Amino acid sequence: MEDWIKEAIELWQEDEVKMNPPATAVDIEKAETTLNFNFPDDFKALYTVVNGFEDYEWQEYMFSFWSLDRIIEEFAKSSNKHVVGFCDFLIMSHVIGFKRNEPGVFKDYSVAPGEEFIAGTFKESISMINSGAPEIY
Repeated sequence: MEDWIKEAIELWQEDEVKMNPPATAVDIEKAETTLNFNFPDDFKALYTVVNGFEDYEWQEYMFSFWSLDRIIEEFAKSSNKHVVGFCDFLIMSHVIGFKRNEPGVFKDYSVAPGEEFIAGTFKESISMINSGAPEIY
């Protein structure tokens, strides 16, 4: 397991966040097919260790990482089909996710037009979210 994944999981365990069991490669492939989107390798690395948080659990800074099933459900409900979300702040105040046509991680407020770039990689966004970096809000 990569150090950044181990550190993230240890932090979530300290926060007593309930996490889902790992996703399989088949689970990830199914989600990618359903969403018509390929997740980056660092996302897949984390999700093969933990498949998001249980239900609406959230970490210290009030971000909830979604399971693959919830990613699909939230995408289906979303009016913005340019973003594949994987996380939300304070029960959907805004979503953190990937844009279909642009590398990186973005935040989407749904009520304002456009998405705002926050990180070049998923791994970087995890670090920002877990440290409460101002750019994530």
